[in-house]
Amino acid sequence: MNNMVPAHTPCVEGPGRAGGIALPAPAVTVVIVVVLLTGALVACGMTLETVLTTLTAGGLLGVELLRRTIAAVAPRSRVR
Repeated sequence: MNNMVPAHTPCVEGPGRAGGIALPAPAVTVVIVVVLLTGALVACGMTLETVLTTLTAGGLLGVELLRRTIAAVAPRSRVR
């Protein structure tokens, strides 16, 4: 099995330990954006429950939108 990661793969280093995994850059970006949005909404006066509900609903809608977009664009989903 090839354990080498191609150099062009967008990853960031995880914790520095033997056998650690590299985290994909988009996942790290999503975490940073969610933390910043949470902080900004709380700083603007929204309650924490409202912020969590808003971000959860937005995240679920975003995932569904992404799934349907990929399904529509993917070559295997086209009817012949």
